[in-house]
Amino acid sequence: MKIRAIFTDLDGTLLEPDGSLRAEALAEIQCLSASGIPVCLVTSKTAAEVVALLARLRLVTPAGFENGAGIVLADGSKVLAPAAIPLAELRPEVTRLRARSGVPFRTLDELEDDELLSITELPATALAAMRDRQATLPLVVVPTWDRRLRTSLPARPRMRLLRGNRFLHLQGDHDKTSVMPLLLSRLPPRDGVVISFGDSPNDFELLAEAEIAVIVPSATGPSPELVRKIPDARIAPHPHGLGWVMAVRQIVERTTPWR
Repeated sequence: MKIRAIFTDLDGTLLEPDGSLRAEALAEIQCLSASGIPVCLVTSKTAAEVVALLARLRLVTPAGFENGAGIVLADGSKVLAPAAIPLAELRPEVTRLRARSGVPFRTLDELEDDELLSITELPATALAAMRDRQATLPLVVVPTWDRRLRTSLPARPRMRLLRGNRFLHLQGDHDKTSVMPLLLSRLPPRDGVVISFGDSPNDFELLAEAEIAVIVPSATGPSPELVRKIPDARIAPHPHGLGWVMAVRQIVERTTPWR
């Protein structure tokens, strides 16, 4: 099978829940790169986090950051998507959103470092890069409040709330597919299908736009919402990084499909 590009989420998909990377996943990415198959990271992580990961994965491909807020190149330069709303403009909207919705939530800005470490399970050295946001503001709130918060968003500027593994992300009207054309335009011309990997509801658009969508399960199984919305998606045979690796190998080697 000819593959034009692989787009992949990170947390819970390629990476383990604690942010670690399996040796098998690194080896598989190196194998794909050697075969000329581009791997593009498309994530809710910040540009600073993505640059560090590109170096760690030895990738020179561009990557999407903050749920499609923009793309970052291997040299660290950034290009914001047209629909992105800078963080300085998002912060005042938080006060208005609280007043309109009456929902109790906290923002990433309001969390102490020890609280953020507890939520993310990241090392303390990773917090500065996580806080270095360009155009999204994560909220800590239970999912039962999501609907009320969404109905309380302003009509202008157009904003969205996207649910990830740990946070509800306040942002402009963009998602991970917003940067797919930008990423593809910066890759060498190549025939083939686009494959996308994701594990959580904020990966829906990324998966839906691909010719082959792969849902990577958690330890408790695949996201019910993704399975419902994308019934033709393939389900990786194991959680997280190992599932990602096995799914890639089965697609590239055209082995028996799984479900």
